[in-house]
Order: sequence, then C-alpha cells, then structure tokens
Amino acid sequence: MTATPRPKIADVAAAAGVSVPTVSKVLNGRTHVSDATRAKVQQALADLDYSKRNTPAAQPGMLQLVVNNFDSPWVLETMAGVESAADRLGYAVAYSRAEHATAERWRKLREPSVNRLDGVMLLAPRRGSPLVTALRSLRIPAVAIDPEGSEGLAIPSVSPASFSGALAAVGHLLALGHRRVGIITGRNHSPGHGRARYAAYAAALHEAGLPVAPELVRDGDFSTESGMRLGAELLDLPEPPTAIFTGSDLQALGVMNAAGQRSLLVPRDLSIVGFDDIAQAALTSPPLTTVRQPLAQMAAMAVGILTEQREGTVSAAPTALEVATELVVRGTTAPPSR
Repeated sequence: MTATPRPKIADVAAAAGVSVPTVSKVLNGRTHVSDATRAKVQQALADLDYSKRNTPAAQPGMLQLVVNNFDSPWVLETMAGVESAADRLGYAVAYSRAEHATAERWRKLREPSVNRLDGVMLLAPRRGSPLVTALRSLRIPAVAIDPEGSEGLAIPSVSPASFSGALAAVGHLLALGHRRVGIITGRNHSPGHGRARYAAYAAALHEAGLPVAPELVRDGDFSTESGMRLGAELLDLPEPPTAIFTGSDLQALGVMNAAGQRSLLVPRDLSIVGFDDIAQAALTSPPLTTVRQPLAQMAAMAVGILTEQREGTVSAAPTALEVATELVVRGTTAPPSR
C-alpha cells in the first residue's frame, strides 16, 4: 500500500486560495482573519484531512508539554487546551516535569528508529532555563507558554497581556471609589508577569493621582498560602486596604479565607480581584471578580506555532505573541463601605 503524503500548510493555502501565513493564523488561533476567510481555510483543512498521518496504521506524532508543577488548576486547564488543540491536528501529547526533561531523553525520541517527538512546549519556563538551550541545540521545534519574560528568549512564546489586564483590574477598583488598594503580586517569583502586574498597579494609582503606599504592597508566589498569609498582613494593618488586587486567583482565594477569619464580608468590607479566571473563580461565594487569561487560545496558538516550525513556515527570529486578557466582573467587588 502506497503511503499517502500528509498535506502541508502550502497545500491547504492553495486549496483555500489564501496565503500560507493566513493558514498559519487560522491554525494557531490568531486574530486579524475575516470570518469568510477563516471558513474557507477550515473547509480546506477538512477536505484535505490535514490532521492525518503518513499511513493509517502509523503512530501519531508526539508533542511534549513540560511543566514545573502539576498541582495548579491553571496548569491543568492549560493541559486540557493543549490536548484539545493537538488532537485536532493528529498529535499525541506527553507530559514531563521540568526536572525530568533532559536533552538525552529528547535526543532518544528524535532518533530515526523512534522519530516521534515533533515539538516541545515549555509551560511557564523560568528565565535562563537550560531547557531552552538544549532544545535549540537539538533543533527541536519549541515554544514557551506564559514564560517569566519573553525578552531574550531564544524560542517563540505565547503570553497573556499581563499589564493591560492588571490595569483594567486596578482601574475597576478605583472606579468603584477605592483609594486604599493593596496588591499581592509575584514580582520575585515571576519577574515577567509579576512585575508587569505591579507596574500596571502603580500606573493606575498614578493616573488616579494616588501614591503607591509601600505598606499596601506584598510580594507573593501566586499560591493560596501566600494569599492567606500576606492577605492577613494587609488586613491587620492599622489602616487596612478596602480592596486587594492579587496576581493570581489562588492568591485571591487565600485573601478571601483571611477575610473570613476576621469576620469581614466580601465585598461589603473588602473588594478582591484575582487574575487567571480558573474554573474555581466562578464557584466561590461570592463569585470572584478576576482577569481572564485565554488559556485554551494560548494552548492552541502554541500547538500551531510548533506546526509552523515543523513545516518551516516561520521566520528565523522567535516571535513573542501576547494574547488579550479580559476583566470579568462578578461578586467580590463593590464600592467601599468606609
């Protein structure tokens, strides 16, 4: 039986009557494509059965997602988005902790007798990660999802718009009338996003003619525990904040716990805004006001970028894509009562 070659992006572009970059945009979920053009590309993808492999019996290609911590709801939701996007393109997905991901393992998966590893996604890689160097030396297609910072990163990346999202969050609290707004961020834990969210906080206060009060600033690590501990510190101040913006939803949940321990009612006594919009955010009592990261879109874009690299349709310079965030107003914010 003669193997049927797997169609390439160029074949899809020709069938749809569009350019290769346009097909790439549709594949990785980018905007700036009209609905009519997107429909033509999607129809061509279906007609050519773009996701099929070289032979019906062949094993699917494999993408690996490398994570630092499997316990975070944010990580689990990103994993689900990667699986969904990879499945649409005919890939299997393997997972690995960062400490178990090594150049030697990747080299074995790229040997001609195996040749299954088509690309690697690094979830929230830290600055100076040796994994980036290893992937480049092995010439394995790679992309970073939500890295600590894209500056100087030698592989493409997809990140949320942390600054604009935080600016909207703090602006929402100021518009409600809050003037003592605290922040629990993650500047030391995540120099990229933590610092961007703090910078937006400071910018929003400056725009409102308010100073940054050092006693209202706390550096956390995006965990529930740090939200509880640092939230308690803020709420125990002689003049506590009437609102707190946190760098993650988990931190926001911790602040809500600390408020409850002090018999404070949210949002009557304290307004809280998180960041991420994990599934639990809509299930808290009251539901959490937060900044939504488009995790599924970011995952789809990362898978699409790997496909582009594999087919040689990306430029040599790594691109740093930023995905828009959205303020989701729920029940944890209200005008201050004092």
